[in-house]
Amino acid sequence: PVAAEKIRLSYISDSPGSSAPYWIAKEAGFYKKYGLDVELIFINGSTRGIQSLIAGDLDFTGAVGTSAINGRLAGGDIFIIDSLVNTLPYYILGSPKIKSPEDLKGRTLATHIPGTSADFAVRLALRKYGIDYKDIRAVMVGGATARVASLINGQTDFTMVTEPGKLQGEKAGMKVIIDMAKLKIPFQFSCSVTSGKTIRERPKMVETMVKALANAVHFFKTNKQDSIRIMAKYTRGAAPEVLEGSWAAYSELLEEDLHPSLEGLSDTLAVQATWDPKAAKAKAQDIVDLRFVDNLKKSGFIDQLYGRTTMSHK
Repeated sequence: PVAAEKIRLSYISDSPGSSAPYWIAKEAGFYKKYGLDVELIFINGSTRGIQSLIAGDLDFTGAVGTSAINGRLAGGDIFIIDSLVNTLPYYILGSPKIKSPEDLKGRTLATHIPGTSADFAVRLALRKYGIDYKDIRAVMVGGATARVASLINGQTDFTMVTEPGKLQGEKAGMKVIIDMAKLKIPFQFSCSVTSGKTIRERPKMVETMVKALANAVHFFKTNKQDSIRIMAKYTRGAAPEVLEGSWAAYSELLEEDLHPSLEGLSDTLAVQATWDPKAAKAKAQDIVDLRFVDNLKKSGFIDQLYGRTTMSHK
């Protein structure tokens, strides 16, 4: 038996949902199954994860597509190798006085740092309803908890949140104005990123990492209680209704075939090009290396996982 290959992998969010496949691959033994000895490290925030990857401190990191783009535009030799979520799992949450998405015009938004997925989410949602970002008053508040608090306190009129923030806001009488996941706006939300050096020197290992994550996504979708138990461990005991809600949302959102969203990356580059000239020159194809997810699909691995193999007899 060959000694398991030691790998350093970071996940960038400890809220239930998008990081769950990394935890499941560890807890359900999928890394081990493919000969990987994975050290899972929590790094708070995608930008920090990408910086650690570029510095050579990690072999892989989970990331939001925007951070992968920025790392790449800054000259980092990095590639998105798979995707977990290809749309924006955000809700535009507002005060009860807001009657429709169009009614957001002229109102005050509690927002995050420009360039984060939350910031992109709201820009893309407003665009969808023909509202220019200049037509609202954006106040930079920061993370989800602070944004929801500013909304509840009446300092702002609306904000963007994922499932846990939505539950918190609804409890306090706020309402969902736009369910972005339902709009299915293409966006590279969560994905795995590695360096060009790792791909060149250890392609087999990269392939096994993608395989382990494909197994974990299948496990998440088909083993509700075990997945919730694992999420409870890594989120340090999030409330049961938050775990239930997250499982229900992500069992639909997670990509079976782990294929990144080229359309989502292109749209992000187009929005970013309005303030970043480098983004105007970049192409989505240059930020991804699709060979690993393509191989999984071509080899029939994904179909087999989901029991879609064609039977040779009736």
